[in-house]
Amino acid sequence: MTVKPLLSRALAALIVFTPLSSTLWSQDEFYLKDGDRVVFYGDSITDQRLYTTFTETFVVTRFPDRVIDFVHSGWGGDRVGGGGGGRIDTRLERDVFAYDPTVMTIMLGMNDGGYRAFEQGIFDTYVNGMSAIVDKVVAQIPDIRMTLIQPSPYDDVTREPKFAGGYNAVLLRFSEAVQEIAEVKQQNVANLNAPLVAMLERAKASNPELASKIIRDRVHPGPAGHLIMAEQLLKSWNAPAVVSVVEIDATAGKLNQADNTDISGLNVGSEQLEWTQLDHALPMPVDLSNAETALAVESSDFVEALNQQIIRVTGLQAEGYALQVDGKEIGRFSPDELNIGVNLAMLNTPMSQQAATVHKLTIERANMHNMRWRTYQVPYANASEEIQAYLPNLLESLDVADRELANIQRATAQPVAHQFKLIAISAEDLLLEGAPVSSVPASLGRNLALGKSWVTNAPNTYGWDSGLTDGSWTVGKETTFATNDASDFPKHVTVDLEEAAVVGHVVIGVPQFGSTRLVEIAISADGVDFTKVGRYTFSLRKKEKRLFDFDAQSARYVRLTYLDHYDEQVGYTPSFAFTTDLQVFAASK
Repeated sequence: MTVKPLLSRALAALIVFTPLSSTLWSQDEFYLKDGDRVVFYGDSITDQRLYTTFTETFVVTRFPDRVIDFVHSGWGGDRVGGGGGGRIDTRLERDVFAYDPTVMTIMLGMNDGGYRAFEQGIFDTYVNGMSAIVDKVVAQIPDIRMTLIQPSPYDDVTREPKFAGGYNAVLLRFSEAVQEIAEVKQQNVANLNAPLVAMLERAKASNPELASKIIRDRVHPGPAGHLIMAEQLLKSWNAPAVVSVVEIDATAGKLNQADNTDISGLNVGSEQLEWTQLDHALPMPVDLSNAETALAVESSDFVEALNQQIIRVTGLQAEGYALQVDGKEIGRFSPDELNIGVNLAMLNTPMSQQAATVHKLTIERANMHNMRWRTYQVPYANASEEIQAYLPNLLESLDVADRELANIQRATAQPVAHQFKLIAISAEDLLLEGAPVSSVPASLGRNLALGKSWVTNAPNTYGWDSGLTDGSWTVGKETTFATNDASDFPKHVTVDLEEAAVVGHVVIGVPQFGSTRLVEIAISADGVDFTKVGRYTFSLRKKEKRLFDFDAQSARYVRLTYLDHYDEQVGYTPSFAFTTDLQVFAASK
């Protein structure tokens, strides 16, 4: 029997290992060092605290042994001369120099260009202003390391430009100037424009409507765009791609490779492999339940460049294997996939869950500092003497809380040991699991379930009571089926094909949200006695589609049984069970 890969192409692209150049394996050349203090300076795009918090979380989780502090000093509307937070000298003194940084990033330009066609006078003001900022900062802090950021794009990709050439062409002129200033001043530079444009172009080719949501107002990216922006900043800092790499030779029963991790207790048997693994870092948390983020990741090199946590096992003999971490199944893989290497960083592991908790703390800490700065420090700087008398104590209290949150954040980022098991799966069980598909093969013919009615023992009363047999894989309230949110399981839904047919294929899918886990597919001629033809554990936070092939049988009814759910909530109460569509096809001739 030939076993198909257990991963869809899209998923495999994220979690199957891609060989990396040797220069990406070293962590020694990373730009930030133990004891650094980083100030992010910029306009409203920096003020969103998205690319900056992504960057902070990456550093804290990839280098948990380093103490590096971060200050987020973006102010909406800023230009090179300053803005709503004060003139540039005020901004630098209060929002940069006061923190005695060793590293500073600057991203300005979106507002400076005036959202109009290129004008030489405006351009000259920008160039002179950026150059002056660098000079002032270096004069105040001679040893500072600066990263000048080429401004992120105005979205002229997913929508038509508003004038000939488009506004992003103006920003590209500004970007060239930033590059030149960095070279002259001997400072680092990061390009946050061209790579994001390239991602948008690929995303548009794949899904135009969704791609237009990555930068909804054409100026301020959402989390998906900021994730790719953070990638570019981190790449300019020589960020390592690798979390850890483990290679086990199952034939020889030995460990061949353990990079940035400690392996102990390796035990290789004929049906099972097990070991204890303590990585020295955590993966970067990525919310693939967000459709725009999933599209941005698929349309970029983010995973290859920054998020590789590899398990590679050679010499396996069984038809397939279930990977467990701390007793919970993470995924199922073919010997070929494990031989190439599986990237755990993009799976729902205890390590990625830990990293997600770190990121929540990053955001909380950044927001606390922002409250200290924007709610108290700046508004009350010119208050009455009575109020100003209390201000230093208030600010110091918030600074103490900020430092304590940073300590909690770093403690939470410390890796812990996990128990790994690879358990052989029988050929029969593999057949029941079906195979991943990105689209339904046209060769299957007519969908016998299209438009057919169904009954369920767990009716939804929140408006998610349609979409099960509409023939659409679109994710949404009108096109996706859900059960109720009662805690009682199992739940089931049964489709009536209206007449008996010889069936041999069923396709079902789940959205990227919800906590749907183990689903069983069964068919029946009379609606009473059902025969199981499929059973699969869907991944958390991933949009999936599964094709189940089985021996031809006459049936009128097709039942989905939701046997359990994940405990983690992804957008909705975990006890909802979601299905994007159910499609049934006659047996192949």
